[in-house]
Amino acid sequence: MSTFRLRLPLAWLVFIAALPLAIGAPLNIAHAQQVPTITTNGVASTEVVPDTAIISLGVDNERPKAADAARDNALAAQAIVGEIKAVGIEAKDIKTLSVTISPDYDEIRDANGYVTKRTLRGYAAHNSLSVRIRDIAKAGVLAGQLIDKGANRFEGIAFDYTQKEAKYDALRGDAVRDALRKANSYVDGLGLKLGRVLEIATQAPYPAPAGMSPKMLGAAKSEAAAVPVEPGSEVLRTEVQVTWELAQ
Repeated sequence: MSTFRLRLPLAWLVFIAALPLAIGAPLNIAHAQQVPTITTNGVASTEVVPDTAIISLGVDNERPKAADAARDNALAAQAIVGEIKAVGIEAKDIKTLSVTISPDYDEIRDANGYVTKRTLRGYAAHNSLSVRIRDIAKAGVLAGQLIDKGANRFEGIAFDYTQKEAKYDALRGDAVRDALRKANSYVDGLGLKLGRVLEIATQAPYPAPAGMSPKMLGAAKSEAAAVPVEPGSEVLRTEVQVTWELAQ
């Protein structure tokens, strides 16, 4: 939807200019004059196919002692990172997201749901990381391999694309041209012309949402397989608002 706003205070100026004749007194109207303007919105969009995948996964375990939970969790995380590097992914594309350890309790509740007794069951350790996969075709296979190596939590997948800023730069130019086209279509019918640009206001560009909700993968190692990954496509869209001065 485009926005069209045209301010032509010419009728008011004629009325004000006539006031001195009516009241017999001079009137300086220089400060009352306003510049007539027109404002239109320009929109541009394009469809892109993601070429990069970012998968987030983790390792959870529980042991009676905190030190054992931390050690075993660290060993499992190291095995996963080693598998990631073994397939050619660089260290800069591997990022640790969180490392936590916390006590776990068994609880007994009364009929009203209040906890009446807590017994320490052990300690839960969690290590999560994200991996940027620049060859998107390998994402599903790698996810399956990491599950086989001990990753028991798959926290989601997101998609990205290279040369993002260049794509948005091209869209901004298209959006400005769209705003210009709309402005000309209005002023041509009024016998006016566009003057200098007074203001350009932009909105943050945005893609259509993509990705998957976090989920647990509880399959046994023997059942591990490639995770289906279909990037689909995304629509990049940007919008600009341009205000011009109007000329006779």
